Amino acid sequence: MAVAVVTGGASGFGLALGERCAARGMDVVLADLDRDRATAEAARVAQVHAVEVIGMHTDVADQSSVAAAAMAVEERFGVADLVASNVGVQLFGSIERFTDDEWQWLLDVNVIGSARVARAFLPLLRRAPRGRLAFTTSSSILDPASRLGAYQASKFAVWGLAETLRLELADDGIGVSVIFPSGMMSRHLETSEAAQPSHLRRPIADEGDFEAMVASNPGMAAGIATPEDAARGVIEAVMADEPYVITHGDLVASVRERLSTLTEAAERAATAASQAEQGAAARSQLGPER
Repeated sequence: MAVAVVTGGASGFGLALGERCAARGMDVVLADLDRDRATAEAARVAQVHAVEVIGMHTDVADQSSVAAAAMAVEERFGVADLVASNVGVQLFGSIERFTDDEWQWLLDVNVIGSARVARAFLPLLRRAPRGRLAFTTSSSILDPASRLGAYQASKFAVWGLAETLRLELADDGIGVSVIFPSGMMSRHLETSEAAQPSHLRRPIADEGDFEAMVASNPGMAAGIATPEDAARGVIEAVMADEPYVITHGDLVASVRERLSTLTEAAERAATAASQAEQGAAARSQLGPER
């Protein structure tokens, strides 16, 4: 029986991913900061899909908590065929508003937390016939909006982490996928507020933040999906070793425009380098100046 581990698995997109794994006949571990909800949802999913599902408390901001989760999975199952690193906290605001402490909290959970999960579970993924590691980022890094600077920066960093791990784990046969979900009807803001340390406590967003976000990117508010709809087809794509999985939304124009602009920049750099080489070669043929 294959085993899937999903962090942030007690609600929203993480829970939907866990359900999709269970529907495939996989045993599932729902790891979440909310122990009670993870335990309750695990019991429900197990009953619906007739597989073993475990809910456990895991704080990705705490290395000892992540290590304990990996140890518990090892003791119970001995292996992890899929690890979906899905935790992400949100905090809106203009860049000039963010304090260093707010940056550090968000990056510690979203970026370093992703690295902690990968580090802790890689030994179990290596034991699988074809281990799969997936990271949830956000479609907003493909089509950014204002007032999301810290969140988008953290998700760009997770993308970079995934790209590096894909190279480093290729010889181990472990596939690495990046998931780009768009807007969903979930508890994301609620769970972010609950996870916020007491010394940083402030509203996750205010009305002005939402207005500025939508004004900068009107399409962001369109096509909101349920977590269940967003998760449909994701696990199949990850297990098939697809490097990128976009869950929903129309991002074709945005991705195409970004790729075109980057291609033009790369072509200008290549042309400049070629011209410099030709110039150097011509000067060398003329011999030393007298």
